[in-house]
Amino acid sequence: MTTSDASWSARLRMVGDLERPDHFYLDDTHRCAYFGDYTARAGFAHSYTNQIISNLKKSPLVRHTAQWRHKEKAIVTIGAAVANNVAANGWQNTTFVPIPPSKRPDSPEYDDRMVQVARAMGHNADIRELLYTAVERNAMHTSAERRDPDALRASLAVNHQLTGNPRPHVVFLDDVLTTGCSFNVQEDDCWNLAGNPSHRRVCRQASDSKPLCCA
Repeated sequence: MTTSDASWSARLRMVGDLERPDHFYLDDTHRCAYFGDYTARAGFAHSYTNQIISNLKKSPLVRHTAQWRHKEKAIVTIGAAVANNVAANGWQNTTFVPIPPSKRPDSPEYDDRMVQVARAMGHNADIRELLYTAVERNAMHTSAERRDPDALRASLAVNHQLTGNPRPHVVFLDDVLTTGCSFNVQEDDCWNLAGNPSHRRVCRQASDSKPLCCA
């Protein structure tokens, strides 16, 4: 079992000019940061980042099995990593928005892993599930399909009860950055709601070359 390697950094790394071409929907106005380099289809043992992301993505169908503790450990590890990269005065000015999974909340396969990561940060963080999946879609990590922004947007719905009094900065939390489509669509949806496009702040946790935090 891989315990640590250069694929993962406890300090956020920014997606820059070198990495951006790997993520088709990102441009130089997007601020995205990540903790690790994830290698798709390389397997659990390939790197520490592959290990932690594989554990994080364990299906809710394995709850109550021996595998579940590995998912819980990954959630705690990632939550602590995000928290350690937030400035002490940043908590009161920031809203954290977990990116919703591909399944509807009423599905037995619904996985609120990024909500759990956000809660694991502690610090009484302002966490809002502003968007949720209304129409199920294939999970990107199990599909070879290219993500269609319009189809993704049509699959999402807004929880309008959570849109009031937005904080100056918003951090989107996700596990893996592939094309950047999810980030783009959900950032646009949230800022259309807030009516305040001058404050764009995002967070992701890892990608097809990185676990990401966009900021």
